[in-house]
Amino acid sequence: MNTENNKIAIICITQNGKNLALKLQRELNEGQIYFVKKKSEDELQESSKGVIRIYEKLKDFVPTIFNKYRYIVFIMATGIVVRTIAPLIQSKFEDPAVIVTDERGTNVISLLSGHMGGANEMTLYISHLIGANPVITTATDVNNKSSLDMMAKKLNGYIENFRDNVLKVNSMIVNNKPVGLFLDGDYDVDTRGFKLLKRQDVDTIENIETIVVVSDKENLNFKNENIIKLVPKDIVLGVGCKRNIDSTHMRNSLKEFLHTNNIDINAIKAIGSIDVKKDEQAIIELAKYLNVPFNTFTVEEISKVDHLYGKSEWVKKNVGVYSVAEPCAHLLSEGNMIIEKQKYTGITFSAGRVNK
Repeated sequence: MNTENNKIAIICITQNGKNLALKLQRELNEGQIYFVKKKSEDELQESSKGVIRIYEKLKDFVPTIFNKYRYIVFIMATGIVVRTIAPLIQSKFEDPAVIVTDERGTNVISLLSGHMGGANEMTLYISHLIGANPVITTATDVNNKSSLDMMAKKLNGYIENFRDNVLKVNSMIVNNKPVGLFLDGDYDVDTRGFKLLKRQDVDTIENIETIVVVSDKENLNFKNENIIKLVPKDIVLGVGCKRNIDSTHMRNSLKEFLHTNNIDINAIKAIGSIDVKKDEQAIIELAKYLNVPFNTFTVEEISKVDHLYGKSEWVKKNVGVYSVAEPCAHLLSEGNMIIEKQKYTGITFSAGRVNK
């Protein structure tokens, strides 16, 4: 998404707009400015650091950058922006955050992708920086309520049938219909609009059609069938293995490890091992299968914490540290270990939880 190390594009079409764009760039300490304006005699010598002059029409230029930035700030009339981006819009789950402000910086409008794209948050931030009036019209926000998509975003969470379930829950929240919420752990989320439940309430409470359960467990053991599960990505895995281990065996061993410890596979945030394993194909393929980063740690990093866990002289002789899986899970979770090492044929797994 980033272009030239920026995640924000600022587009202006007037001299006053360009002045505000330069102010925004200074306040944000980032942002690529695009000045879309036809060449004229008195502007031939004009140049500004950090400003790219565009001689194309706005409607021809914007499609070339629309999906290259996380945020696009337009400094111009809202109507112009709407007509320009209308053919480019896909969905709130895919589009960049689009923000509009007038050239005097009086109002800052969250126009597109307010929740998932972060336009609402950026609108508030920009308004604070330049002393403007933030304009946010998303229903949950104007009613001072939370939303399922923002909760998922905060937790980097997974929801099956994401789009349908988000629309369903948010609609119920806005229309003052009761939605239950059970937090299976210490999760710091905005709960406004939800009815907080205890574990025993989930199967016994009446007059609540839908209950959102926030949990990283594989099996929730609830009888209630009206549950929407939000799985936070908060589990990190330490992995140790013999050289050239079979990839299928690695994947099957992980599934067994997760099932044994009641961990939802969608909760995995990252996996880690010692740096001599950086080219171990089975671990690389496991990370791709899980769609998570594969982090490696040096002998020096692991040696700082491996004394906290069981020692293996064989492992020390072969890779230079006494253990791999537990120290790596320790380092990934900043010491918040939840599962000690468990061995499979040629493989060892351990797990930690990242605090939210």
